[in-house]
Amino acid sequence: MTVLTLKNAIQTMLGKTGLNKLENREKRVVLAGVFFLFCFALFQFAVSPLIQARQQTQKALITKNEDIIKIHQLQEEYRKLQIQAVEIQNRLQKRPSSFTLFSFIEEQATKAKVKQQINSMTPSTSEGEGPLQESRVDLKLERISLQQLVDFLQQVESTDNVVVIKRISIQENSKEEGTLDAVMQIITFTKKS
Repeated sequence: MTVLTLKNAIQTMLGKTGLNKLENREKRVVLAGVFFLFCFALFQFAVSPLIQARQQTQKALITKNEDIIKIHQLQEEYRKLQIQAVEIQNRLQKRPSSFTLFSFIEEQATKAKVKQQINSMTPSTSEGEGPLQESRVDLKLERISLQQLVDFLQQVESTDNVVVIKRISIQENSKEEGTLDAVMQIITFTKKS
């Protein structure tokens, strides 16, 4: 298309729309309206999508950076847990092969002079993933003094034997004033057989 044919096409279009009959001031208003529509369409269909895409990319980058920070934190926590697991396994290897949680608790109850206050001792085991299983004893003590309870707890919790009190519930004994009832769950780990 040559310049002359383009010019003829514009003149024909102006003649059909009636724009060539307008005054100069009216032509300027129409031209300003066309320019405004062109700018609006350019912003709506070109600039705005680019801005939105940039904002979405920035949000995605922030989210990914937060995820990376969380991954590093979890990685560090995992390393610490691995170190603890190795330490626990080393302690378990040093523990006598004849060790049982039930007999250990009985022995510590005798040392703390609370064996007569034992109402019930229920042993159980639960297997999880990995080479270790949890050995548990549910213990109920009745009519025990606060000092006896403290002594017993100090005797039972043992880092060397990997024995931990997982849960404990203490309340006043309803029959004998000044004494307590305690229900606790004591756990250790043993190698799976």
